[in-house]
Amino acid sequence: MEFVQISEHVYRLTFETVVGIPVKINTWYVVDGEDVYIIDTGMEDYARMQLKAAKSLGVPKSILLTHGHLDHINGAKYLRDELNIPIYSHEIEIPFINGEKPYPNKLEKETTGVENQVEGLSDNIIKTLPLDIYLTPGHAPGHVIYHHKGDNVLLTGDLFISHAEALHPPIQKFTVDMDENINSGRVIDEIKPSIISSSHGEDVKYNDELYAIYKFKYE
Repeated sequence: MEFVQISEHVYRLTFETVVGIPVKINTWYVVDGEDVYIIDTGMEDYARMQLKAAKSLGVPKSILLTHGHLDHINGAKYLRDELNIPIYSHEIEIPFINGEKPYPNKLEKETTGVENQVEGLSDNIIKTLPLDIYLTPGHAPGHVIYHHKGDNVLLTGDLFISHAEALHPPIQKFTVDMDENINSGRVIDEIKPSIISSSHGEDVKYNDELYAIYKFKYE
């Protein structure tokens, strides 16, 4: 486990789990005054550490999801029960989180434990957040990323897998539309963040060639 501050207002908690191969799972905490926003919840096994990390930084305010895959939402039920705080995702993602239909590339519906408990990221909710939100479909239909404009840190969920100074696409079999996902990645050239932090991998410093190389290699 690693718990680090990656900018003035953003902290990252990293666990390693094994799903056939060792995989890093990163979740984040955005501090705004006394409020703490939890970005993704990882696996249920680590939810108690998530709770401890969030409380160490202030008062947990809400849970914000990048999407509804289990390695991002599995700890949400425990955190919601313990903290009594709302959970938000993009409205496109909610039918999959609720188990109303399976993801387009899966046969089985998700069992998230927070069915019918996740609210859509409405404009009124977004206005209250210390983050800008971008819809980046492809890996999942309602996948979003979160940008802390003040710190210029971009939390990209599964838009990329990051390693050292390079970006790579997410795992194909878990991705609904890889071409759409790669196209969504161009948003980094619009935002030009100082740091790109993905759910699986290492933090990467942005440069103007980063997306161009990624697109050339994987499109």
